Amino acid sequence: MKSYLKLDIPFFKSIEIRNLVFDLNGTLAKDGLLLDGVEDRLKELAKIFDIYILTADTNNTIASLSYLNEFDIKTARLESSRGDIQKLRFIEELGPYYCATFGNGGNDVLMLKNACLGVCIIGLEGASFDAIEASDIIFFDINDALDAFLKPTRLIASLRR
Repeated sequence: MKSYLKLDIPFFKSIEIRNLVFDLNGTLAKDGLLLDGVEDRLKELAKIFDIYILTADTNNTIASLSYLNEFDIKTARLESSRGDIQKLRFIEELGPYYCATFGNGGNDVLMLKNACLGVCIIGLEGASFDAIEASDIIFFDINDALDAFLKPTRLIASLRR
């Protein structure tokens, strides 16, 4: 049974995160390939959270990630248009108040803004201003963001007011 994460962040909000929902390209991957260190961290996080990776599969690499299913990490292919609405609907089905979402692009804005916790990654591909503005917390490296969910006192330190 997964433990999930409950945090009472002073003067910010109380959160209960059960699901981590990721954009693939620009967030977890560059050119469709997972960045160094991401796979091992995702496997650790999958012991705590339900994990979903969403992609329009621009680089045709989602099939190469199917092995992640054995670690209870789910991938979902989106249609190529209006990914923003598809991602929002995805978290609405899970319950946005139980989701932390991770993204960097304009098509991530709705899920970042409507989730319990929106995490923007300004990685190798950069990030849209709208994604930055829609997020609760910003990281320059995806591994630092993943580590914050493995050591959640880091989230408290950054988000408390």
